[in-house]
Amino acid sequence: MGGPMVERLLAAGFPVHLFARRPETQERFRALGAVIEPSPAAVAASADLLIVCPFSEAQLEEITEHLLAHGSAGTVLVQHATVSWDGIRRLAARGTSAGITVLDAPISGTSASILAGELTVLMGGDAEAASRAAPALAAYASTVVRTGDVGSATAVKLVNNLTFAAHAQIAVSAVELGEALGVAPEDLLAALSVSSAASTALGHLRALGSVERFATMAAPYLGKDVAFVEVSAARAGVDTGLLGATVRNGRLTLSAPAERSVGSAQ
Repeated sequence: MGGPMVERLLAAGFPVHLFARRPETQERFRALGAVIEPSPAAVAASADLLIVCPFSEAQLEEITEHLLAHGSAGTVLVQHATVSWDGIRRLAARGTSAGITVLDAPISGTSASILAGELTVLMGGDAEAASRAAPALAAYASTVVRTGDVGSATAVKLVNNLTFAAHAQIAVSAVELGEALGVAPEDLLAALSVSSAASTALGHLRALGSVERFATMAAPYLGKDVAFVEVSAARAGVDTGLLGATVRNGRLTLSAPAERSVGSAQ
């Protein structure tokens, strides 16, 4: 997701400093006009607006250790990854200690959404810092939804992701029920997609063409998201209720190893 963001920022005329491990990635973005820095620390020292979008919480903690240590006081750090609820609040506290304002800004959308400038960003945190970040975010996001303080945007994203995972389980169950009643999956999905049962999950299942392909493509990402919700809810003493039960009891195996999903947040 970070690559398309960089492309949109460069196309909008923003000066972008970035660190990339792979030489081919460095060359690709250097050709587009980015300044390639030798380390995350060098990136932090070169900018007053930092944007991160790693896959895991472990990656986030590794990256931000350098950014917070070498960033200047007054810097704004926009954190786009889906992480645990207490993880984002810990990061914000570390940022405060370093004089850096952390914005809780998980995203909803795909790489295609970013390239089209149509990403949705959920935004929690200081209003002035959010205003400073807004012009850059507008390069790749068409919708920014304010949710409150740091932690609120991640809470919304976790609820959204668990709801989507439940919808995915329901979509698969709907296909199985339709088949048992003699309706071909493609016919059922075509009908449901324009009926009151329509959902984003049904749309993805229809586009991918089969339950098996949907499970292969979606389950690893949904598993990571579900693991974050389960960890966050457990630490907060909150029951995930019917949403959690639907996710756990469906045909798709939506789980991920804790060390991969939550990393050093344990």
